[in-house]
Amino acid sequence: MHREINPGAFYYGFPVILLSTADKANHTNITPISSSWSLGKNIVIGLVLGGKALENLKSTGEAVINLVPENLIDNISRIEKLSGKTTPNKFEIAGLTPQESTTVAPKRVLECPLQAEVKVSHITERTEENYAIVEFTVVAFHGQDDVLFDKDRIDPTKWKPLIYNFRHYQGLTETKGKNFKAYS
Repeated sequence: MHREINPGAFYYGFPVILLSTADKANHTNITPISSSWSLGKNIVIGLVLGGKALENLKSTGEAVINLVPENLIDNISRIEKLSGKTTPNKFEIAGLTPQESTTVAPKRVLECPLQAEVKVSHITERTEENYAIVEFTVVAFHGQDDVLFDKDRIDPTKWKPLIYNFRHYQGLTETKGKNFKAYS
């Protein structure tokens, strides 16, 4: 039997992202986030109002979506409490390597095998709820060879994302099947 509940937060399983943004002085900030979805060349994320990432997005309009593999859990744990704060050396604190981007100013995270360089297309602030919905258009995708097949396709048997599931970090289980649109 079902009953009405109030779970506090309805985080039903999102991939963890390291969002790279840059300020006007071109210093890259990385922020772990867990609220996102994508469709085609569009990505939508949620950010708390008043944080450094949103401030940077408003001033520069550029970012990098770095998809975090499950083996980076310790790196994420080192900086997760710094979200929303101005901390100049998050790459160093997290033990991650900055990598130059090809079309935007913020640096990519070398250890993240899937990355999307993006430009802001729209920001909606929800002041009553204290968050913003940020819409992006992808201008460049990057993928490491070890998670790809057929040159441009991501191999779901090799890509192991870190998932934020009801405020717990988890990996994926074995494959249960594939959709009719699957490439392989």
